[in-house]
Amino acid sequence: HGGYVKTWAVPEFQTTAPRHSEDMFDLNVVIIGGGIGGLSAGIFLKRLGYTVHVYERAAEILPIGAAISLWSNGVKVMNSLGLGKDMQRMGGKMDHMIYHSEKDEPWFNLDLNPMYSKVGERGYPVARAELQKLLMDTYVATGAKLTLGKTCVGVEKVDPSDENSKVVAVFNDGTKSSVADLLIGADGIRSTVREYVIGEKLPLFYRYTNWNGLVKMSPKLGKSNEWIMWVGEGKRASIMPVGKDRFYFFMGAPLPEDNFKTAPPRGSEAQRDELKKIFKNFPKRVHALIDSIDVKQSLNRLPICDIEALPTFCKGRVALLGDSAHPTLPVMGQGGALALEDSQILAHMLETTNISVVDALRRYVEHRRDRTHRIVLKGRERVKQIYPRCEEDIKSTQMWYDTLKNSKSFISKVEKGLLYNLSQGPFPPREIDESKTKSMAATDSKK
Repeated sequence: HGGYVKTWAVPEFQTTAPRHSEDMFDLNVVIIGGGIGGLSAGIFLKRLGYTVHVYERAAEILPIGAAISLWSNGVKVMNSLGLGKDMQRMGGKMDHMIYHSEKDEPWFNLDLNPMYSKVGERGYPVARAELQKLLMDTYVATGAKLTLGKTCVGVEKVDPSDENSKVVAVFNDGTKSSVADLLIGADGIRSTVREYVIGEKLPLFYRYTNWNGLVKMSPKLGKSNEWIMWVGEGKRASIMPVGKDRFYFFMGAPLPEDNFKTAPPRGSEAQRDELKKIFKNFPKRVHALIDSIDVKQSLNRLPICDIEALPTFCKGRVALLGDSAHPTLPVMGQGGALALEDSQILAHMLETTNISVVDALRRYVEHRRDRTHRIVLKGRERVKQIYPRCEEDIKSTQMWYDTLKNSKSFISKVEKGLLYNLSQGPFPPREIDESKTKSMAATDSKK
């Protein structure tokens, strides 16, 4: 399942204007999901003057995972929300990306500052709980509604005979939302709203097992401005700086899919023992990291999964964003940033077009589909490379190790890949044909 395994019928983009334009200035918006994507979308849309109501299934919003590496493209969206200063305060200063072998041999060191200069903004690794609270506080301050403890179990059309009918969300307690001009599914990888959009429940595909958390900074582990990765044996251990003098750590291994049946109890010392065993051949710094983990308070053990890439993120007046639309494997460091990009572009299409909600959603999908699909599929390639699960992938991984160790040109390749990902969102730069520009300038000079 490395690519488009399923064949989808991709909806055509509307190319002719409808007979009647819709009032786009007083929309009633229902958002399912109170995570990064749902809350940021809520802030953007409330600022457009819409009535907005976010519903979240959890009785208390708790972040999944300890931290997030919010790269420059995501930080730019936070700047647009007026939260750039908060990002500087909360985020870690990440100036270098460094690879070491499992024997602690330095393989390469990439200075990230030239790349930041090119794209116009830094990246800020940040604790998820603090980012989530910032977005929630900002959303609530707009005066928009937030309801916790409501689980969406379906979406219904008000007029079943109209494919573009207004809709309501149906909840597990039998209640329904207000009638929505626009309903947004920001309800994550196990999205209920996605079932309405796609017409079926999609299976999750397991990729690898991840452990993550937060530890206090220590020179025994690394410098306060470095993102360090140790790779070897088809495994990875890593630390990156976040605010308040902490390191965010994440460790991964391609364990069998059924390993969670025999996983050690959460919060037990057996979890530390498990990590010690899995990473037994890794260097002293990795074992010092494992020793420094507060297993009762700061150790998450998660299955990393994804789904097949979707042909569209909308159906009628219902749109998907973030992980409900395109779950992005953590190896790309782009899941949160893409959700933020989705929110800004969706709001932009609704604000700047006045034909209909349905038309604006189609424009949103046209803008977002290729970019998100590219990163999703690149993430799958990266997972095979970092966490191989078959003989063919193991050979490819060893070749990657050799390249990391011996090829200086690989640093520029990594920088080029990062630069492309960051520069393409949320608003990609215009492609300029320099030959035509020079030709036009020469013609003008002769006049």
